[in-house]
Amino acid sequence: MRDKDLLLGIDIGTTGTKCSVYDFRGKRAASAYREYPMIHPRPGWTEQDPSRWWDAVCRNLQTIFQSHNIDKNRIAAVGTSSTNAVVLVDRQGQPVCNAISLHDQRSGPQAEWLKENIGEERIRALAANRIANGSFCLPALRWLVENRPDLIKGAYKLMVPCGYVIQTLTGEFTMNRPRMSLTLMADIRTGQWDTEIAEQTGLPARLLPSPCGSAEIVGTVTEWAASMTGLAAGTPVTGGTIDTVAATIGAGAVAEGDFALTIGSSGRLCSIAGQPMEDPRLLNICGAYDGQYIIVQSTNNACVSLRWFRDTFGGEAAREAQAAGCGIYPYLDRLAAAAPAGAGGLIWLPYLAGEQSPVWDTQARGVFYGAGLETDYPSFIRAVLEGVAFSQRHCLEVVLDQAARPDIIPLGGGAANSPLWCRIFADVLGLPVARLRSNETETLGDIIIAAQAMGIHEIAPDFGKVLAADGEVFWPDDVRASVYDRQYRVYRELYQALKPVFAGGGEQLNYVIRQPRPTWP
Repeated sequence: MRDKDLLLGIDIGTTGTKCSVYDFRGKRAASAYREYPMIHPRPGWTEQDPSRWWDAVCRNLQTIFQSHNIDKNRIAAVGTSSTNAVVLVDRQGQPVCNAISLHDQRSGPQAEWLKENIGEERIRALAANRIANGSFCLPALRWLVENRPDLIKGAYKLMVPCGYVIQTLTGEFTMNRPRMSLTLMADIRTGQWDTEIAEQTGLPARLLPSPCGSAEIVGTVTEWAASMTGLAAGTPVTGGTIDTVAATIGAGAVAEGDFALTIGSSGRLCSIAGQPMEDPRLLNICGAYDGQYIIVQSTNNACVSLRWFRDTFGGEAAREAQAAGCGIYPYLDRLAAAAPAGAGGLIWLPYLAGEQSPVWDTQARGVFYGAGLETDYPSFIRAVLEGVAFSQRHCLEVVLDQAARPDIIPLGGGAANSPLWCRIFADVLGLPVARLRSNETETLGDIIIAAQAMGIHEIAPDFGKVLAADGEVFWPDDVRASVYDRQYRVYRELYQALKPVFAGGGEQLNYVIRQPRPTWP
């Protein structure tokens, strides 16, 4: 047996961080997860405390090494991925403010400023993406320029969650090229910064960290980080990637024409292409492998919708689940299964914090529609599951304008833990859905990428495809699919009918944001 026969994947998510150790056959040897809250200091604002990311990593790894009896010296390398957020740090890597999350909606006026002063055509030529807040960090950075110039002046580098953790592990300030492609300040084809756009926005070029490849070793674990995490000092750490990219690789989608569906905090329908697509409704990301581009359609609030429902309306269900010796999510799943397909006409629009593709509406909000006196609690739960699936059907229709229809879609992420949700996706999409054997696709993708960086031949770039072949397949049911076809038409009409209402609410929200505010942070 090799001395180093394990790989560690770290995924920093919107609502929690997962750390998992795998062997070279793709078998998970140990895993730990720690949840943390999102911060909402004002209406429309969503922030994260970066110290929670690092604390979650340390606690998870201590659990893995101590409770699961994993030998730290067997870890060959560390791969990381993360959600979308941006934070400014000082020379020691300490945050000078909270991170601004992808769900944050404060920078709508700054997105308009960028369109007027930089230009949508110039950004699209460079980044192959539109100008929008939430998905891309440049509007949030412009907000900081306008509202907190002191932070810009005092900061050393701008970082994203996995870059922050990598820096804390290694001392190196880097940003991987997939994440750079969502800043709107980097060339998606060359992976290099456009310092002119940064400076036109008001950002000193010195804030931009060093570009790196996802499958590149950027540093090793320091003695201090080793003492905090339990990792062995000197363990190699890769450049990291976007959680979407890691999940897509973990699901086995690496060749042009491949599809993957990942339903975690956000929902992401991804297809692989040899070049960016021009449709402005789509989101283009530089892949982790050379010559690979990932075309993304995203639902901002997928599992976040279910967590929100749990936190807001699940108190009694949590007590019942505990009494039954059951976890809260399996219990909610059991209740939802008792409701009929279509939830008795109840429909959920999962726009809790605006929506990205394909509607690109930061002012949209979550809506339950169609409740009657007969509507019961299980129907609300099922409507949440179905609403997220409807949003992904909307995404799929946009992608199929330019790509061939897949024969089957692999499904990973938290939703894949629910057979009911898998079945709903198959029925709503009208396609067979393969629940992956390892639905924790982000950390699996992390270790596949790390294996490429280390030259570990047992794990090929398409290793996820081998594991995906063993997944359980859910086939569409014609009767349920016809119910969902009718519901989906109403779902689409609802957004169009409510769009002007959302816009009116946005004006009120912007008024609130412009009022005198307490010191931030």
